[in-house]
Amino acid sequence: MTKLPSRQEIIELAKQLATPIDFTKLEEAGIIEKKGAWFKIKNLKNLPEYASRQVRSIKTDSRGNCYVQFPKSWKRAQVLYRRMTGKAYNK
Repeated sequence: MTKLPSRQEIIELAKQLATPIDFTKLEEAGIIEKKGAWFKIKNLKNLPEYASRQVRSIKTDSRGNCYVQFPKSWKRAQVLYRRMTGKAYNK
């Protein structure tokens, strides 16, 4: 039987989903590379946990390169976080 997540676990997930991704910082660190509407991930394990939880789509090419897409907005997750905690999201 599957265990339901606790309220605290849901709040933590909402916080991770509400955290805007600093694409510039990740590109400068060599973790991601912008390729059109996708980001090439050089090593998925180097992607911060909050960012890996926000992956919307994933694909690979014929050479085995991994590409991901992220949401365009974090507003829904920020609203969920505020409703559950009574506090505005602050990074």
